[in-house]
Amino acid sequence: MLRYEMKKFFSKTINKVILTVLLLVTIILGFLAAGNIFYADMEGKSLTGISKLTAGRRIAADKNRWRGELTTERLAEIGKSYHELKQQYPEEIPDAEYGGIVQSYDDILYFAAKVYTPESDFIGDARANLTEEDMIHLYDTYAENLRKMPEEYGGTPEKEEYLRKQYGKIEIPVTYEAYDSWDTMLIYAETYVIILAVAIGFLAAGIFDEEFRNHAELVFFTTKYGRSKAAKNKIVVGMTMATIVFWAGVGLLSLISFGIMGVSGFDTPYQIVDPYSSSSTTLGQNYLLLVGCGYIASLLSASVTMLVTARMRSEKVAVCIPFFMYIVLLFIAGALSKVTKIVYFTPDVLVNIVRAVKVQFIFQIGSVVFRQIPFVMGIYFAASVLLLPFIYRSYSRYRLTKIGSRHVRKRNSFGHDRRKRLEKV
Repeated sequence: MLRYEMKKFFSKTINKVILTVLLLVTIILGFLAAGNIFYADMEGKSLTGISKLTAGRRIAADKNRWRGELTTERLAEIGKSYHELKQQYPEEIPDAEYGGIVQSYDDILYFAAKVYTPESDFIGDARANLTEEDMIHLYDTYAENLRKMPEEYGGTPEKEEYLRKQYGKIEIPVTYEAYDSWDTMLIYAETYVIILAVAIGFLAAGIFDEEFRNHAELVFFTTKYGRSKAAKNKIVVGMTMATIVFWAGVGLLSLISFGIMGVSGFDTPYQIVDPYSSSSTTLGQNYLLLVGCGYIASLLSASVTMLVTARMRSEKVAVCIPFFMYIVLLFIAGALSKVTKIVYFTPDVLVNIVRAVKVQFIFQIGSVVFRQIPFVMGIYFAASVLLLPFIYRSYSRYRLTKIGSRHVRKRNSFGHDRRKRLEKV
């Protein structure tokens, strides 16, 4: 019976259309991500056309001359090279010099500028004004600022202690490896998991609505296993479908993108991008975190959609819910955050991991301090599982009231007319 339900799901025309569109979107996004990396050759010229697809591997090879621990000596070497170029070209460093020299350590200059200007979102001036002396004393400033962070952002003794432990995990000197492929994929994959979560909700809605749409509920619920085994199998199909579609999509996207760009930078600490983040993860781990949250979002999308369809006997309202959870809330959460903190725990956080990792919200209940991301992952994974018994109960207890009441009304009407005729006689 389970095999039959699976076959019936994947043979539906509308499902085939949705899956085909998802396949095309996956392939397009995979190639767009691979072609979105900037690389300048030795003459300072950027790649164009199909050659842009080679930018990821080329820039990794160029930047990885600085791979490994960024010791003070290596930072001083970078500072000296950059200082000499600025003296030679006070107005603007030529494109050829950028492509041949500066591009290789541009990420490291970015890191240094962020260390000295942690509150600034625009660091162009800070990077341009870096001196050799700044690079030599970079870790002194960095370590001093890290010690201040727990007291500045803790707020309570418990939060301060928690942040002190987190910042204590940051290793100095920082280890570097070119990370452009992972940085790019964090952006594209975040968009992709939103598309998957909404599409999976749409696909799940049709699983429970089919009998009502085809007016076959009388047959389905009067069969031997219609209210038990068949109803359970529909739930299994919904969750299995969500798992297959999600991991097949993410797997294909990753295979295309990383197959072209390479996987350099998996172990690069996130501090290279955001020096004062309390997260001790690497860029590759952040990508895995994003994918894991996206999977939970897809399971939740399937569960909620199936529950609403089972309760309302229609998919029209159900298909709108994933769109609201992951797209509408994503846009209004920023405005609502000024009014209530509840938006820090809404489902859209699961598909907005890049921002959540960057901001690093921590909360406290009593003496317990916890992070936003693990908490949201836990409650919504639990919700997607705990909703399953309610889906089964709502669907298996469906009553054929419409057909029964219509027959009763006709029979009562016939009896009423007969009594009138007998009274006349």
